[in-house]
Amino acid sequence: MRVLKDVDVDELHLFRGRVVEDVVSSTGSLLLPKGSEIQSVLESVPGITKTLKRWGVYKVMLDDSFNISEEDFNKIIENIEPKIRVLEAALAQNTITQVDEVYRRISENGSLGEGAYMLARQAALLTEEVTRAPQILLCLGRVRDSDEYTFVHSLNVGLLCGYLAGRLKPGDREFAASMTYGGLLHDLGKAKVPQQVLNKPGKLTEKEYEMMKAHSIYGDEIARSSGISDVRVLSVIRNHHERWGGHGYPDGLQKNSIPLFARIAAVADVFDALTAKRVYKNPLSSREAVSMILESSENDFDKGVVRELLLSVGLYPAGTLVELSDFSVGVVVGARNTDLFRPQVSVTIDGKGRRAPEGTIVDLGLQQDLFVRRALDDVGKGVAYSEKAG
Repeated sequence: MRVLKDVDVDELHLFRGRVVEDVVSSTGSLLLPKGSEIQSVLESVPGITKTLKRWGVYKVMLDDSFNISEEDFNKIIENIEPKIRVLEAALAQNTITQVDEVYRRISENGSLGEGAYMLARQAALLTEEVTRAPQILLCLGRVRDSDEYTFVHSLNVGLLCGYLAGRLKPGDREFAASMTYGGLLHDLGKAKVPQQVLNKPGKLTEKEYEMMKAHSIYGDEIARSSGISDVRVLSVIRNHHERWGGHGYPDGLQKNSIPLFARIAAVADVFDALTAKRVYKNPLSSREAVSMILESSENDFDKGVVRELLLSVGLYPAGTLVELSDFSVGVVVGARNTDLFRPQVSVTIDGKGRRAPEGTIVDLGLQQDLFVRRALDDVGKGVAYSEKAG
């Protein structure tokens, strides 16, 4: 959303934004270049306000567009007290590397080998982390490159499966760990699907679609031949594409005949797929993805699982840029109450369009006179890791 503000030179330090047009002196010297970020200018040239006034410039037009970068969002999260728990980068990266190794082993000899044991241990560690993380979206990794999608997606589905399992069966750590493990392995059958089919930008042909659908059967066969016998894990791998109305695959199961494990995985899988960037589509915001899943829950998903997803991420998921009723702007950092309409917001711009003091957190659950006026954008789904996945 583009907003232009004519700001007094003496108040520039209160604002954020970029200079709209070149500011030049009466002799033609460039004082402020178009597009420069005003706070960066003030930091690098401390005497710029005096210089501007000396040349008779008393106002500067700023483009105060409401955009927050992923880097800014990460800084907000880091500075919140009490600290918001996010997944450690090393743990996330190690998991992604192990999933990559599992796919390589399958491609070479058709079995997980010792990778099955390693990933089971990793799943237990991840389960411990997500059960203590109040905001699951802040634990998810962002796909930065098309080559890493399969591995980051596996991590995210594992985290979401474990988290939703923990909410559906509180205290059952074994169930949550099995669901995390199943999520990590849910797509392992894709190791036997040609890459040109997996990453095809356009619509798949009927033959290609059948090849894609076979991944759930391949995965089940590979898991069993690798010694995996946990029915929860096997169900996730084989049946995460079953749909409530019976139109899924590979077995055409419907409603409660679909095991709960697969119903959880179906919601986790679709949510992460919708919010991921692929070679053939742009990502949806977390808010859009939740809305789409809600709309299709009648025919596609278990409403109980969808309800837990909604309660977990809220109507305004962490990372959503919002404008409040007093016209202040901030980014949602979570919720500490059950009211889906009243999240916690880290305010970055106050109601007068000025930069808010760093660390300004508004809990709408405690501020009954304030509410979310509208959602503006989605900063990003997660901050699980910063390095490029290998």
